[in-house]
Amino acid sequence: MPSLATRAVVRSFAALAAARSAPAFHPRGVVYEGRAEVHGAGPLPVGVVHCLVRLSKGIGTPRGVPDLLGLGVRLLHDPPVDVLCTTAPGGARWQRYLLAPGMRWGGATLTSLMWWRSPSGERLQVVVDVPDPRLDSPEPDVLVGRLPVDLTLRVVGAGGDVQTATVRVERRSEAPRPDLDPVLHRPRPWRLGPHWLAAVRERAYVGSRAGQPRKGGEGAH
Repeated sequence: MPSLATRAVVRSFAALAAARSAPAFHPRGVVYEGRAEVHGAGPLPVGVVHCLVRLSKGIGTPRGVPDLLGLGVRLLHDPPVDVLCTTAPGGARWQRYLLAPGMRWGGATLTSLMWWRSPSGERLQVVVDVPDPRLDSPEPDVLVGRLPVDLTLRVVGAGGDVQTATVRVERRSEAPRPDLDPVLHRPRPWRLGPHWLAAVRERAYVGSRAGQPRKGGEGAH
């Protein structure tokens, strides 16, 4: 039976999602389609794969106001792999463990904050760099009219980059919003860590999904 704390997390996130009629965090976003080309041996399969990319604002501040900018990538392998990153002060080792509001997408660095842990104990984080200077606002629709746009995804360990990928965002998607979940959709046999935070995050996603209205045509969210 779930613990009292677990039930409280689920109920809290369900209530917030219900109040917003959207995910508890990163409630509004825009979904795009593209391709990712992965290089180097690591947890992600090497090669070219189609992907979905969702840009969002974490809190949901008014238009033009800075926010914790979120970028979710679903690599459409079988099974899929989800990567969720949020704006950070930079890409240095200590900066990857901090979050910071973003004023614009162009020049932003985003971190997964959490890490993937291998069965042997190796720990890797994901960092995404957005080099395009044209992306001069914090809004999720900033790519519209500027596509294609290239993002750089890096899988980073203690010794530096283990894998790199170019994510080419090519078009806005009309598909329903994907339920991105880095706990459920992780590269096997890697696990998301630290364990306690992964457990809280898993319950938060369960609650957030339970509180959202179920409807189609959410490609713009």
